[in-house]
This record gives sequence, structure tokens and C-alpha cells, in this order.
Amino acid sequence: MALKGNKGDWSEIYTLFKLLADGKVYSGDGNLNKYEDLFFPILKILRLENEIKYQYKINSIKGNIAILGGKQELVISQNQFRGMAQTLYHYIKESKSNGSKKALSFPDIESFMHDIYCDTVKAKSVNKTDIRMVIHDMRTGMQPELGFSIKSKLGGKSTLVNTSQDVTNFLYLIEGIDDQQAAKFNSMKYFKDKFGFLDELKCNVKFCGLLTQVFENNLVYIDTSLPVIISESLLRYYSSSDRKVSDIIDFLTHKNPLNFNYSTGKNAPNIMDFYARKFKQFLLAYALGMTSAKAWNGIYEANGGYLVVKEDGDVLCFHFYDRNELEDYLFYNTAFETPDTDRHKYGKIYKEGGAFYLKLNIQVRFI
Repeated sequence: MALKGNKGDWSEIYTLFKLLADGKVYSGDGNLNKYEDLFFPILKILRLENEIKYQYKINSIKGNIAILGGKQELVISQNQFRGMAQTLYHYIKESKSNGSKKALSFPDIESFMHDIYCDTVKAKSVNKTDIRMVIHDMRTGMQPELGFSIKSKLGGKSTLVNTSQDVTNFLYLIEGIDDQQAAKFNSMKYFKDKFGFLDELKCNVKFCGLLTQVFENNLVYIDTSLPVIISESLLRYYSSSDRKVSDIIDFLTHKNPLNFNYSTGKNAPNIMDFYARKFKQFLLAYALGMTSAKAWNGIYEANGGYLVVKEDGDVLCFHFYDRNELEDYLFYNTAFETPDTDRHKYGKIYKEGGAFYLKLNIQVRFI
């Protein structure tokens, strides 16, 4: 049976080929610019296939890759990996330009994969880790084994914060509305019109909390202010044309709903730092370890950071050691999105115990 996968899945195989061919990975900044003088030599890449742990050891001096873990040790030239990476890159780009949404299959790539003991398009991952590598950190001299999450700009826009019915719903109390007005609100198609209607009625919208204690606990675990900050972010997103995370947080900066005390002291942070810092912590936690449905213990599963496949085929590393760059990448390259309202049961005012309530759901996607 042919191996099939979407563009994002095949991007993981491309990343494997590309990194083995290059023998190193460059760091990038928050705008996906490469730091030419900052890179990490890769000693080996680890891949789990059919419960067998394969090692792809890089010998850049000899220009080859030793593959261990199979019935016999294989030695493949880096140039062969480089050629297969270039071929796969063109296949993925061509399928993207054609607008294909079908599962993709590339027989020549699949044949090479079988030769190197790679039998699945998407390797078995542990939590948020897509690839494990042993790198040489020239700044510390250490050679840690690290897990990285892979995000690709060759495929569709992937989600960072995935939505889930009720689990990611935020609850609001709507004051100053009656049954007839609630029905009119619910009949409207667009959220911007709905919130415009509430403004006309001079309704008061109060954040009550999250629908699940686990997700709320996770947010509080990161920062006690996060539930309110995210609830205010959602109100801004659904009531305006703002989408980008950075734009919405900039709005909150000026609104300052938490009334942070802005000091004009010489070394004091400005208000933007308060809101951006806290939201960046949320995005980082979600990127590297936390989910909405499971209690989080603060451990980052993808302890290496992020690998981003750019549209030109470059692979950039956002190492956890360079936390500020990784946070900036997440902050400036994501936007809020509207999940399906019927599926996730939100977006309509309902009455309970004589009071009116509204649920809003969070989903954040890379842009």
C-alpha cells in the first residue's frame, strides 16, 4: 500500500532529508530571517519506526549518514539525501500550487524511504515532539538529545491552539438584554454585527470563567491574569476586524482592562510588555507542552523548540535556549480564528436561571 500524507506530513519527511543533508540547522528571528552566524551542528537524528529506534548519525567530514537500528548498518551519502530533499520540496510546492487537498503519494520518495528504514510519512510522535535530534551546542559545549515540533509553510496553515467543544469555551454574562433582543442577536450571521447590536443596547458583557476547570487551571498555572486577558482578547476578536494576535494584544495594551500600574520609572516596562509577555507565555506553553484538556505540570515536551519549514525550503530552528526569538515567532505569526459554531456549541445567547449567557471559543492558527 502506498504511503500517503498531506503537505504538512510530507514536510516532516522533507525536514528529515534536509537536516541530514545539511548536517546543521540555523537559528532564525521572529520574522523568519536566518542568523547566518548562529547554527547548531546536528550529530544524529532519532526516529521511531514500528517500535524500533533508528539512529541517523551524521559524518559531515566524510559526507555520509550511518543508519543504525536495522538488520544491517547502512551508509548513505549526504548528497543523496540532498537530492531527495530537493525532489520532495518540488513535489510539495507543485501540489500546493495546484490547490490539491488530497492525500499525496510520491512513489520515488517512498522507495528511498523504505531503503533507509523509514516506513511512515509521519513518525510516531510523543505529545508535541515531531523529531528528536542530538545537537552540538557550541555555546555550552553540551550535546543534548532534544525534541522539536515541526511547523511548515509548505502546507496549509496549521493550528497552534486547537478548539474543542466546551473545553475551550469562555463564558460571559450578558446584562441589559431581554428574550426578544437575545433572539435577534442569535438570528444575526456575523459576530461583528452581533456585538454591534449589543453595543447599541448598551449591554454589559462580563467574563464569568471557562467551561472546564482543567483549562482554567492550566492558564492560571502559567499566569493568574491569563483567563481575563484571553477573555478580553476574544471579545476584541469577535467584535472587530482584528485577527492577528499582536494587533489584539496591542488593543488590550491601550485599553488596559486589568489596570496595570504603568510606572514611568527609568527601567520600568511599558504596558505593552505586561500583556504581550503574558500572552507569549501562553503561546509558548501551548506550543511546547500544554493542551486544553489535560492538566499540565509545566514540563515542555518539545524541549528543543520549533523547526519551521519556510516557503523557500529553508528550515529554521527556534531553540528553547533562544526563548525570546521563539516567543516572538509565535506572537507575530499567529491569528485568532472562528471555529464552527454549531459543532462547538457557542456564539448564541442562552438563558439560564433568569440570566443571559454567551460562550465564545478560542482557536489560534499560524498565518
